[in-house]
Amino acid sequence: MFGDENVTMNKQLPDNIMAGDEDQNGHFISKEKAIFQNLEYSSAKESDSAAMSWINSQKLGDFVMNKMIQGSGDMLTVTNRSNDKVVAHIPTSGGNVGEAVKSGREAKEAWGKMQGHIRARHLYSVTREVQKQGKLLAVMECISTGVAVRECKNVMLANLVQTLYHFTGWAELSPEVKDCQSRGIVAVLLPEVDTLTQIAQQVVPALAAGNCVIVSPSAPLPALLFASLCVTAGLPPGVLSVVVGDKARQALLSDRNIAMLSGALSTKEECRSLVSSLQYPIPVSLCQVGKSSMIVFSNSDIDSAVDCLADKGFYASGQAYDSVGKVLVQSSCYEKFCKRLKEKISKLRVGDALDHSNDVGATTSKNISAIKEALTLNTHLSQFKSSSAIPDTGSYHAPTVLLDVQPSNDIWDEVLLGPLVKVASFRTAKEAVAIVNHSKQGVGCSVWSEKNSLIMQLTKQLNVGTVWVNCHGIRESSRPSQYRSCTGSMQCGGVDLLKLYMSPAATPRLSFSDDKIDPSLVKNFGKATFPALPSDKPTVDPEESVNRTIKLFIGGALKRSANDSYRTVLSSTGAVLGSLPDANKKDIRDAVEAAAKAFPGWSGKSGFNRSQILYFLAENICRRKEDFAEVIAQSTGRKYDDGMQEVDTSLQRLFMAAAWADKFTSSPWEQKDPVGVIGITAPSQWPMLGLCSLLGPAIAAGNTVVVLPSDKFPLVAADLCQVIATSDIPGGVVNMVYGSQSPLSLALAQHQHVQAVWYFGYPEGCHVITKEGVENNKQVWCEEYDRRKWNSLVQGTGYTINRHCYNNKVVVMPPGDTFAN
Repeated sequence: MFGDENVTMNKQLPDNIMAGDEDQNGHFISKEKAIFQNLEYSSAKESDSAAMSWINSQKLGDFVMNKMIQGSGDMLTVTNRSNDKVVAHIPTSGGNVGEAVKSGREAKEAWGKMQGHIRARHLYSVTREVQKQGKLLAVMECISTGVAVRECKNVMLANLVQTLYHFTGWAELSPEVKDCQSRGIVAVLLPEVDTLTQIAQQVVPALAAGNCVIVSPSAPLPALLFASLCVTAGLPPGVLSVVVGDKARQALLSDRNIAMLSGALSTKEECRSLVSSLQYPIPVSLCQVGKSSMIVFSNSDIDSAVDCLADKGFYASGQAYDSVGKVLVQSSCYEKFCKRLKEKISKLRVGDALDHSNDVGATTSKNISAIKEALTLNTHLSQFKSSSAIPDTGSYHAPTVLLDVQPSNDIWDEVLLGPLVKVASFRTAKEAVAIVNHSKQGVGCSVWSEKNSLIMQLTKQLNVGTVWVNCHGIRESSRPSQYRSCTGSMQCGGVDLLKLYMSPAATPRLSFSDDKIDPSLVKNFGKATFPALPSDKPTVDPEESVNRTIKLFIGGALKRSANDSYRTVLSSTGAVLGSLPDANKKDIRDAVEAAAKAFPGWSGKSGFNRSQILYFLAENICRRKEDFAEVIAQSTGRKYDDGMQEVDTSLQRLFMAAAWADKFTSSPWEQKDPVGVIGITAPSQWPMLGLCSLLGPAIAAGNTVVVLPSDKFPLVAADLCQVIATSDIPGGVVNMVYGSQSPLSLALAQHQHVQAVWYFGYPEGCHVITKEGVENNKQVWCEEYDRRKWNSLVQGTGYTINRHCYNNKVVVMPPGDTFAN
């Protein structure tokens, strides 16, 4: 792909050897000898005539009911980024969103309930049509996004075809995906670059799961062409729609018929703007486009690492997930690595993306501006660039490498999409892991080393979705991975990606009310409540009992609230049962700090050890189950037998969680990592069962939790804390904070060190927590408190809950060529 040291552009040679000349010895130079001595690049430009013919033959607009609908309104001008030529004008009124949603509603029942074999045949037909028109799709992607055509054809298109085949198989095997159903209508947002890859990762699995999909692309031409090919393949009307423009996207987000939102966005600002437009708390799977990292050890093959970086560092012009943004090189080989990298980068060719002889294509203008601004603020850093000439027309930036970047420098963690690579040095493996895990971009990391024991340790410690071993950017649709950190928590590949677009069959498809949420409730959600006034009833009869004051359970100890304010806990008959601390944000911070401190030790325990501790917890609860049943009966007003039944079911939940504890482990190549610190707002109507159904699986998977128990019936959780404290659970693994759930839930969602938020409360709370969680790139699981039947075995246990307890990680190692033949 890249030339060797003798290959360069003709105009870069000071004295080109011409046929007919004489060499220094007076010998005649033939034409053939001149060619071999110059080794000039010749143009190998891909024709765009077919793509332009398709564009000119279409009345471009929104794609609804298997046809283009050319509306009115503002025009979106689509240009070829390689030469700034206008290729199309597309109207963007947003008026066809209603029709797209209507067609999706009409088609979702038939498509969702279609026999798996028939749906698989539809997707197989789409796959074959994509293969037939693969060249046209690749050229359309190249024109729209400016990505080099060789990458569009050899990587993006190949990934799309592989993913289509994989999920065609899952559509055929849909009976194997038990207790799941399609969600309905899924809205998918596509970024400016890497459109084909995002279609593969988001649109294809959503269709295979039986959903109807409405796509809102930033680069519309590849998406419109893909939809047109689906029509040619015989996909039913209404199953796939494409709406173009910002107005259409806003209208899509405000429609209550959308059951799920999925998408990849270029910037954090886009994420904020997007979540602000949501009017219903629907399941959301969003990620910000980030870049991967690379760690190079001194015992690695330096030449191979340099070659890989020169390729993948500027893949898709440095604007895709698999592009390398940051490189850590061990100090002992740092100078050698940088010297060879400089030689390699200097020969990269920048130019027309349709030309196969060019290595790097065009870059979006806003990304170029961001790179130039960052470089202006960091002139003290050493840098080198490609020596290739930059075309006069088009949007280009020379491949650039920054050297000796300190991880404490702001530019190190800044997400700069474009042909820019930052290089830093490290001394020990622990230091390299700490730097990568502290990064905002948790897409993937490649590890370069010849020491297998070191590689195996690093694959477990790196907090990224994919770990490549002595390679980079290899994707397999069958292997699950999951983005981490500020890049979001989107799934990639495998059956878990399919299930992301499905909901448990026993639960309602929608987790929000049919009516619009009252804006005043949303506005006031999370505001601090007034301090409780002293009760006008006797809190306790000193002659018969002792005044009971509940304390917070933080770090394995009972602690007073920093708020020094208490509320009276009443029974169902109005009798005073005790005093409840009214915790505040300071208590949440303390609880999160304790949970974060306990996470490394708890997650480092084996699944067997965690299961033994959970069994012991259940054993201790069983010894006091009469006490728990009595407290439940007093608090809720239910019968004692009902309370005993809830305690017995809670014990079953803990036993099931203990049984799962050593089942989360997997092979060295497909790992299930605990999420981290999880904030749980427990459902109110089941004070013990709802709490144990969530708490058990979370800590069984190796997570630590901050729990907000039922604020109506908190005494059950208070008694449970006493049992937890004597059940060998390390301090900080479970933390209980009492008080008004609304402000405390909001504080958890806004805390940067909380990796996931589970909220079971009011509709306005689901709405606010979803927004806050998505803005902070947390995993968010929100349901209204009365939607789930916690006493149901299907709804209260199993994959429905377990899938929220872990992150998928895949380790990719090249097969090698020793036994290739």
